[in-house]
Amino acid sequence: MKKIEIGALIIIFASIFFFRLHWTTFKEKIEIGDIIELTGRVDAGKGKVENINGKYPVKNMYFTVNKVEDGEKIILGEVKKIKFSKWGVQYNIEAEEVNNKENILRTFFIKKIKKISANYSFGLEHFLRATVLGEGYLLDEDVKEKFRYTGTAHLLVISGLHIGIIITGMSLLFLKLNIQKRNRYILVFIILTLYVISIGKSPSIFRAYIMGSIYLLGNILYEKVNSKKSFMLAFCCSLLIFPTWIYSISFWMSYIAVFSIIFIYEKIPKIKKYRSKYFNKILNTLLMTLTIQLCMTPIFYIFFNTIPLFSVFSNLIIIPIASVFIMISFITIFLSNFYLEFLTISLVNYTYIILIKSIELLSEIPYLTLEL
Repeated sequence: MKKIEIGALIIIFASIFFFRLHWTTFKEKIEIGDIIELTGRVDAGKGKVENINGKYPVKNMYFTVNKVEDGEKIILGEVKKIKFSKWGVQYNIEAEEVNNKENILRTFFIKKIKKISANYSFGLEHFLRATVLGEGYLLDEDVKEKFRYTGTAHLLVISGLHIGIIITGMSLLFLKLNIQKRNRYILVFIILTLYVISIGKSPSIFRAYIMGSIYLLGNILYEKVNSKKSFMLAFCCSLLIFPTWIYSISFWMSYIAVFSIIFIYEKIPKIKKYRSKYFNKILNTLLMTLTIQLCMTPIFYIFFNTIPLFSVFSNLIIIPIASVFIMISFITIFLSNFYLEFLTISLVNYTYIILIKSIELLSEIPYLTLEL
């Protein structure tokens, strides 16, 4: 492609982006006594704001509301209290009018999670909903703070880890069922799309979905997939469709993490000098994690005034445990459709306990993250 064509594409992209950013961004200042209309999911009287007065917020907004049933709602009401925290701003709303805006697939997943965790703690249910549906706002502030301090807060956001587990797990399952390769990837693409529709939109899941879909479509159409082009396509589509994500920390964390792997880590010579392939793999994983952490440091400093010093080591411990937890959780939800969740739910609970205990122990170690 010629330079003049690239320049024209950049100008077109920038023009559309700034036009949409201007018209879709919520810029008003909310004060006590204001009447607002917001869209979000209510769970036990609280939720995260997805849309406010017909526009998208540039910062994390949460709400609490009384006497409103759980579910996706459009709420018109008066602001009674405003509370600020490092995670965002929370509004206490007195509802005057409530309308349903239900996501059938999301409701299906929530019912399944409630069913399989009914005999266990609320902590397990909330953690399942955080890691499977991205509802991190249900977790206690103390739990979120420990994940943040240990540098593992990205596990509470639906990301490439989840998409990778779904694609790999479903592909292996359909392979065992002896389904033809092309049909196998078509089925995985359909399942992945339904899952993303059910959990709603977020910067990290949208990026992972686009890149995952390109990988699947490449296998369906027998085309070679270029990860760099997939990354750039996902980046441009994200900002054109949801321009307010430019202000989102999860957007930058997601894209910088993948950028550091594709454009930086891939160019670093890999460790191969040891006889043990397993040991070489561990060292290369450590190298990749360190690369991601170094690239993410400016983001942590800008948004949280913190610098992760040794959280690379906590990731090496927590990510494998979390990966097992997420994988078993998906399997258990799948089995619950056949009333077979009892086969794996105990393992889900034990893995959850190990994960939380590990986070608690690691959070006691000083200087994992430096507070500025």
